[in-house]
Amino acid sequence: MYKVEIWNNEQKQIVESNGSDLLLPVLRDAGHDLYAPCGGNGTCGKCKVWIVGEGSVTSCFYPISSDISVRLPDQREAKILVDQHNFTQKLPLWPGDCAQLSNYPYGVAIDIGTTTLVFYLVDLITGVISETRAVPNPQAKYGSDVISRINYTSQQIDGLNELREVLINIINEELKHFIDFVGIGSDDIVKLKIAGNTTMLHILLGKDPLPLALAPFIPQFTEAQIVNTNDLGLKCNPKAHIETLPNISAYVGADIVAGLASIAPDKRYKNYLFMDIGTNGELALVTDGKIICCATAAGPAFEGANIKHGVTATDGAISEYNENEIKVIGNVPPVGICGSGLIDIVAHLVDQGIVDAEGLFNENYIVVKREYAGINEDIVITQEDIREVQLAKSAISAGVNILLKKVGLSHDDIDAVFLAGGFGNYIDTDSAMKIGLLSTHFKDKIISLGNTSGTGAFLALKSEIFNESINEVMNKAEHIELSEDMDFAMEFAINMMFDTSAYQHD
Repeated sequence: MYKVEIWNNEQKQIVESNGSDLLLPVLRDAGHDLYAPCGGNGTCGKCKVWIVGEGSVTSCFYPISSDISVRLPDQREAKILVDQHNFTQKLPLWPGDCAQLSNYPYGVAIDIGTTTLVFYLVDLITGVISETRAVPNPQAKYGSDVISRINYTSQQIDGLNELREVLINIINEELKHFIDFVGIGSDDIVKLKIAGNTTMLHILLGKDPLPLALAPFIPQFTEAQIVNTNDLGLKCNPKAHIETLPNISAYVGADIVAGLASIAPDKRYKNYLFMDIGTNGELALVTDGKIICCATAAGPAFEGANIKHGVTATDGAISEYNENEIKVIGNVPPVGICGSGLIDIVAHLVDQGIVDAEGLFNENYIVVKREYAGINEDIVITQEDIREVQLAKSAISAGVNILLKKVGLSHDDIDAVFLAGGFGNYIDTDSAMKIGLLSTHFKDKIISLGNTSGTGAFLALKSEIFNESINEVMNKAEHIELSEDMDFAMEFAINMMFDTSAYQHD
C-alpha cells in the first residue's frame, strides 16, 4: 500500500492506494471533485495536480507507484483550468504521417520559457495527454533574463554551445523520464513540437542570438524550423518530425504565436488584448483583420529577480498577501516573495498610504518577521523593490497604451483581456489594477488562460489542422518597436506613478 498525502488549500488528508490505482479516481474517492471535462479519459489535460518533487501531472493518467504528496488546484487555479478549456480550440486528432513510424507512437510538445520548461507527453493513437511535466530552466544560472543569456553567448568562449547543451540535456532528461514512465522505447517518440521565445529557440538551434539584442533587432530566422534529430542529439526516433513554431519578431516569439493561435474564435470579442507578463511583457492587440504586437522590457521583478527577498514560484514563496493572512506555496515557512505575492504586497502598501504616488516610503516594510520565516532574517519589501515594480508595471501599461493609440481604440473598446503565462495564473487582478499594472477599465474583462504557449504547442502536436490557425496569426501579425515610438517615453514616465486618489491617507 502507498500513502497519498493530499493538500487542499491548507487542509491535509492522507489516504492509501493499493499500487495499481490511477490518481484521479483516488482523489475523487477521497471526496475531491477535480475538474476533468473529458471525464477522465486523458484527452483534455485539465485534471492537473502538483506532485511534490515531480511537478505538474495529469491525474487521470498518473499511476500511483510510491508514496506521494499531492497539491490540488486552489479556487483561482481551478477557474483558470475551466477558462482554458472553454476558450481553447477543440481540434481532432491528426498527427500526420510521422505516426506511422511506430506501432506505439508518442509525441512531446515542449514550451521553452526563460524561467520554466513545460513538457506534454501525448499518445498519438488516442490523443491522450499521458503526462505533463514542468521543470525550471537550468539556464537560469547564466542569468534570469534573455539579455543576460545573450550576453553570455557573446562574451564567453563557446558560450552559445554551453547554453545550448544545457537545454538539450534537460530535454533529454525529460524524454527519458517519459520513456520510462510509459514503458516505451526512444524510437516510439516520433514527433516533437517546440514553442518558446525567440531567444530560447535561437539558442536551442545553435543560432547566434546576439543580433536580437542589437538594433535593429533582426532574428536569424522567424519562420518555423524543421530540425534533424541528429542535429539536436535528442533521444527519440531518428526520423522523428521535430519542428519549432514560427516567431513574429526578435521579442515576440513562437510562445505568443502559439498562444494567440490556441484561442477559439468567439464573436463576443471583436477587440481583445493578449498579455504574457513576464521578464519580457509580450502584448498583442487583436482586432478585426489585424494583430498588432509589441514587446516591452518589464524586467525580472515579477519572476522574483532584483527583489531583495524575491524568489520564483516554488515551495516557500509567498504567493498571496493581505493584512489578515499570507499564502505560502507548499504550506511551509516562507523564504521569500514570488511575483504574485509581490503585487499583492505593493497593492496593500499603496492602498494603506504607506507608499505614496511617487512610490516613496519611509522604511522597509516587514512582510514576515524572522521568527516566523524560513530564513534567519525578516522578509521585507525595500524602496528598491518598489522601484523595480514601478519600472515593470510602467513598461506593461505604456505598451498597452501605445497599441491602443495605434488603432484608435480606448480601454473601454476592449472586449476581453487574456492573461497568459505562468505569472498570469496566480496574479490577483484587483491588486494588479491597484498598482496600475492593469487598467481599471478592464475590470470583469480579464480571463486567465495559463500556459497558452504550452497549449499551442500541444495543439500543433496533436493536429495538423492547427497549422491553419498559426498561418492566420502570422499573416495578420504586425510588430511595432516601442523604442521607435515617440510617445512611449512619455507614457512610460506617466505610468511610473501610483494612483492614490481613491484612498484616504493620514
